[in-house]
Amino acid sequence: MILQFFEKYFVMILTAAIGTLGYCLNINVKRNKIVYGCVGGVVSTFLYCVCAEMGLSPLMQNFIPAAVVTLYAEALARVVKAPATVFLIPSIIPLVPGGRLYYTMRAIVDGDADGAKVYAMETIVIALGIAVGIVVISLVFYHISHKNIQYKVRFDAMGNRDQAEKEK
Repeated sequence: MILQFFEKYFVMILTAAIGTLGYCLNINVKRNKIVYGCVGGVVSTFLYCVCAEMGLSPLMQNFIPAAVVTLYAEALARVVKAPATVFLIPSIIPLVPGGRLYYTMRAIVDGDADGAKVYAMETIVIALGIAVGIVVISLVFYHISHKNIQYKVRFDAMGNRDQAEKEK
């Protein structure tokens, strides 16, 4: 079963890695961080393929990989001491619905209103899945990191106040 999965999706995962590498080179990601972006692209594509095999909706097919890759990028940003976007944006690139957007615009140009509506809805659902996946995990990391800062500021202020009282 696993062998059949890789036979079916190997080319897709490989081209995602190559495409992510090209995108990293295009936006001038530092050489020592390119590998992390490519790994994220492979992970997002692999998870997309797994979700597609499970028969999930297009929203969930994009939400789950986007959330996992955002978690990967946020955690890696803390380890490597770099902004999370350096890892997140290249990792999300394979999920972007470029083909659907092209078909939407093509249907509009051809005057096919029904086709344009169908493709536009698919494009919006995919983009929504990606956006919500990124936002949910980013907000969790934001609140965790800012809670630590708030506690640190509060306890530092209390410590300074206690020291000032002791000195009096």
